[in-house]
Order: sequence, then C-alpha cells, then structure tokens
Amino acid sequence: MLISKKDLLIETGISYGQLYRWKREKLIPEDWFLKQPSYTGQETFFPRQKILNRVEVIQEMKAKYCLEDLAKILSPEVVERTFTTDDLEIISEISKGLIPTFINVFDKEIFSYTEVLMMIAISEFKKESDASLRKISDLVLGIKEYCNKIKMTNYILVLFDKSNDFYATLYQENTEVFIDSRINIIKKIRLDDISNNIKLKYEKYFNFIADNKTIEEPK
Repeated sequence: MLISKKDLLIETGISYGQLYRWKREKLIPEDWFLKQPSYTGQETFFPRQKILNRVEVIQEMKAKYCLEDLAKILSPEVVERTFTTDDLEIISEISKGLIPTFINVFDKEIFSYTEVLMMIAISEFKKESDASLRKISDLVLGIKEYCNKIKMTNYILVLFDKSNDFYATLYQENTEVFIDSRINIIKKIRLDDISNNIKLKYEKYFNFIADNKTIEEPK
C-alpha cells in the first residue's frame, strides 16, 4: 500500500524541507520516492508502512544522534557485528527455549546479524504456533544456508505449512512473488522491522558497526 507525499506530510506533521533533507542525508532511501502519473502530472508516493515507521524512528532519535550517525544506524546494509551465545540470552525477542536448537542447527557459537534476525523471526512464529522443536529445527535447517548470502535487511520471510510441516521462503521487498495458492501462508515477517527494532532497543548493549565505524552512545 502506498501513501502520497501530501498525505505523508499531513499524517506525520513533518515539513517538505525536512523530508527532502532526510533524503539528502540518506535517512530515507531514494528508491522509496516513487513517481507515479496523476491528473496533475506526476506525484510522489511512498511504501506506506515503511515510510511511516522510518519517520517515527527518525523523530524519536534525532535529538539523541546527529543525522550522520543516525543514517548509519538506519542503513539497510547488514551490520558486521557478530553475536555470541551470551548475546543471544540478552535479546529477549529470541525464545530462550529455542536457543539450544539454534546452536545445534547452525552448528556454531558465533552468529551473524542475519542469523540473529532469523532467530527472532522464528521465535515470534513459535509463540503463535504449536510447532514442535523438531519442526522448528527442520525449518531452521531449511533456511540456514541462505543467511550468509543475504547482505541487506530488506527481505521478507514467508512461513507456510504443507501437510503439517513448516517451510519458508525469502524474497526482497518490492519484488513481485507469486506463491502457489494451495499453500497455506502462516506469516510474513519483514526483516527490516526486526532490524530497526533491535538496533533501537539494544543500543546500550551492542555497538553496531557500519562502514567500518562503531556507532557509540552519544555523550
């Protein structure tokens, strides 16, 4: 669903100047500015939920960070920080009961940022389903090889079941994907949403790295 520039400014209370300054500062990706024909010529639209979420985050954090550092925090690129098993215990969005399963299936004790996002997504799914640990293990096994291939967070994880087994697929946002209508889609999860949430929530615990620079708590 899209929102027009005019409606965005009204709904969020930001000005035209703020919007385009944030674009210049790379707080809002340029490819979110979608030009579409209208009866007046051309009008700018945005992916509605993405832009509303982003504006809310910017408004919450702009008093705390300079725009340059804020742009790094909101970068869609996967940060280079790795996570230990102790780190997993800190992240409350990861189900503590699933941590041994994640460690066993990934077969390691140091995890990438993408793998952590997947753990959070699957933990969220587990809370809403009666999936057994074996089925969760099979689900993680099916997607684990793709985690290190994903270098951006702008992916959607789709979870579905077939014959009482659970499967997943991943695709980039703004990509048209047609899934067999006979398959029962259980949940769609935006990795960008998870990423933004944990960067904000756990900024006191983790130093995220972007462009080879550490983003530190402002003094």
